[in-house]
Amino acid sequence: MNVRFIALDPRNRAQPDLDNLLSHGTDQLAIACAFLTPGGVETLKRHAARLKQPNSFVVVAWDTPTSLDALNELHTFIPGKLYVHLGSLTPVERGVGPGLMHSKVFFARAGEQCRLWTGSHNLTASAMQGVNCEAAVLIEGNRGEAVFTDALTHLNQCRAEAMLFDPLNPPPPLTPQQTLVIHAECHTVLKPHPWFVHLLPDNTDYDKAMRPPAAVWLYLYDRGTLQPGTRRPSAVAAYSGTLTALNFTERHPRYRGISADWSAADYVVEFKGGIPCLTEPAPHRITPSQGILRMETKETTDTVWLTESPKPALERVVGEQHLSQIDPEFRQFFTTKSLRENQLLHQQYRSVRTVIRIPRKEMGFVEPAQILTRLEAPANVEIVIDEGLEAEDRFAFIYRAKYRT
Repeated sequence: MNVRFIALDPRNRAQPDLDNLLSHGTDQLAIACAFLTPGGVETLKRHAARLKQPNSFVVVAWDTPTSLDALNELHTFIPGKLYVHLGSLTPVERGVGPGLMHSKVFFARAGEQCRLWTGSHNLTASAMQGVNCEAAVLIEGNRGEAVFTDALTHLNQCRAEAMLFDPLNPPPPLTPQQTLVIHAECHTVLKPHPWFVHLLPDNTDYDKAMRPPAAVWLYLYDRGTLQPGTRRPSAVAAYSGTLTALNFTERHPRYRGISADWSAADYVVEFKGGIPCLTEPAPHRITPSQGILRMETKETTDTVWLTESPKPALERVVGEQHLSQIDPEFRQFFTTKSLRENQLLHQQYRSVRTVIRIPRKEMGFVEPAQILTRLEAPANVEIVIDEGLEAEDRFAFIYRAKYRT
């Protein structure tokens, strides 16, 4: 067995030595390296043929600075041979973060001859080109020696904990459009549209949302069916139009204006018990701000307006859990959620899913499958509904949105 330290100069350019080792892997190349950037892809792509051998593989950590661009690029050279280790949810060391695969192990075999590189180098340009201070040990010997069998056990375990990389092809985001969305109970009989609506909130919370110009969508519900903190029922009608004006009245606490009891309004939207209600105009309403809406077109009631772009995102999914012993004096260094029964709680991420998250207050009763169809999302994408509905949410029924589905 031959052992060599790399490098006497901590800023030695590692590329030539590592290239030589990877070139040796004519029968097997196995790599577990924490981080991959485009500079690391440049290092590996010239060895793609060896990395495609039946027993060859590359495992990298999912965490920063590993980039999705680098993973996608390397995948094109070695499809089916690239794995990502998702790390852990817990334990979390305070001020440091959760656990991750931090190995830097490179194994190459040609027949019975093996070479093993282990040290501090990641698959990055800075590591390969002597920008960082780095060190490693290079071991050469025969296949049956314990150091090589142990290294292969380590590498195979890293791969077993990882998942095969599958590139994502998300649909393009929808074009954003500033739209004022209003959900209101209907407390009157509707006349043929178009009609004008006087929006009369009882506070200044909606001043920013009511600033023109903006499109408006008004969803109407049966009397008594909207409740704070609960899921909205299906709307009975929906109309679109335009927000044409905003007026601050003499009751506005910051920008004192003038009263405008607008006689041309066909209806008003005012708050009753915290619920917006469409009703007939009446004089002497108390309001700090007033919006003027022209509702022009009847719309479908299952249209969904989203505040955030419905762009698919990869999320890590936690697998099985297990506990391990920890010395009592070290408990202080880990977060509360990292400990259970005075032991370390290990929750490793075992898979990823591609999701589009949508708040329940924006989704209403529309089915997730309908949203996926409208977005023309790939088959592996799922809608996740954030069910958090707060009784104290001031913007549960009136808010600005950007994306129509």
